[in-house]
Amino acid sequence: MTDESGAQQDHPSHVAADDTAKIDAFTWPDRDGNDWTVTLTPGNITLQCGDATVELPKNTWKRDIYVAEHGSSYIIRIDTYETAVQFVLERDRVGPLLQHLKIITKTAEPQPVEAESNEEEPKAEDRPRDVQALLWPKVSPLAVWAVMCSALVFVPLIGSVFAAATITLLLAHRRTVRRVQAFRHSRALCIFASGMLMLGGVVTVLSSHSAQYVADPERIIAAAPAPADGNQRNLGVVAAALIVIIVSLSVHEAAHAITAWWLGDDWAKSLGRVTLNPVAHVDPFGTIMLPLLLALMSGPIFGYARPVPVRVEQLPRRRRAHILISIAGPGSNLLLASLSMMLLLAAGCIVRLTAPDAVVGNLSMGRFDLAVTATGFALAPVFASLCTILKLSFLINTVLAVFNMIPIPPLDGSWVLEHLFPNSLGRIYERLRPYGFMVFVMAWYAGVFDKLIIGAVVIIRPALAMLERVTGM
Repeated sequence: MTDESGAQQDHPSHVAADDTAKIDAFTWPDRDGNDWTVTLTPGNITLQCGDATVELPKNTWKRDIYVAEHGSSYIIRIDTYETAVQFVLERDRVGPLLQHLKIITKTAEPQPVEAESNEEEPKAEDRPRDVQALLWPKVSPLAVWAVMCSALVFVPLIGSVFAAATITLLLAHRRTVRRVQAFRHSRALCIFASGMLMLGGVVTVLSSHSAQYVADPERIIAAAPAPADGNQRNLGVVAAALIVIIVSLSVHEAAHAITAWWLGDDWAKSLGRVTLNPVAHVDPFGTIMLPLLLALMSGPIFGYARPVPVRVEQLPRRRRAHILISIAGPGSNLLLASLSMMLLLAAGCIVRLTAPDAVVGNLSMGRFDLAVTATGFALAPVFASLCTILKLSFLINTVLAVFNMIPIPPLDGSWVLEHLFPNSLGRIYERLRPYGFMVFVMAWYAGVFDKLIIGAVVIIRPALAMLERVTGM
């Protein structure tokens, strides 16, 4: 808006619309440097820039207007079918809009930047529950659930239920989620879920045909004996395990960072952690040395990477946000484990159908120190190497997922348990967190983890039994 001299005004002006209402009008620059005139009237918001005009009636505010507190500023995104525009503005300039949207009920005066202690800063739980603080890109829960369901399509008997659920969720997403740039990540998840659905369908068909050969006792080929040169085999398994652990931990930490970003905390993104590049996540000891030692000792292989920093205090529903961010890491490992098992089943079924006389060993054995062996068909060495990596990926990712959900600090499960507790118990649990490493070491030497990790065995044994039953390997 301009005054009589033609200069632009940054502060709102009030123009009488009638005897009972006023109009607030002010000018905001968007991220591209274009000036938009924003007009607030009872039950309506109008944005105008040149010939472009955006009308936002009150019944569209929750759908089309996204507000996110970002440090000392606010991010305002207007996202309609026709227009998407984003502003980053100081707190005092956003106050009139926030009051108009009834997002806040107190004064919109700027808060002091400097505070003597953290207690003086506003707490996330003190904010009104109707705050709609969602940073774009937007991701629909339908897409996330579709990915989760698609990962179990290959499971016998119940796979058809998950396939139907995946298709239903994908159709609901297509019908309800608009095709705008802000939802491109949501559409990418749907594409991934569609790929998993098709892969699961292929594995199901191959498994049904392969089972006919396995059902005939004369067609079952005994596994080849383990090679005599154990050292050479172990070196290959160790190299494969290191590759798998680095990739798995990178996906794990990237899942934490991406989830935090989607919920409105972009601190990890600003540090370059929203990436699958292992360089951004690798911890020299936890990601390389510890898995190497465990692999050489023929024990369960796991490790850790550099933790992803999160700042959930500024997010609405802080406890729920922290639970989702914590679960995202183990959830990504379970997704990788499921994908690895699907590919193992597909590879085993293809070899069984195309080369019935092939000799394949150690494919369905749940040991980390045994490489898959294969002879009697073309590309047998390639098949053995690929299946060794996939088997290690299934075992390692399953162990990582279950291990990280153990509720002992600093594992992910401790954050989940802390926020599931009532506030009083949660605060007591939080006070114990500084001593978490001591508890972790004591539990390790007391053999507590050996009993808690039984959850991994509950997942691994049925999956490997299914692999042996379908492929006979």
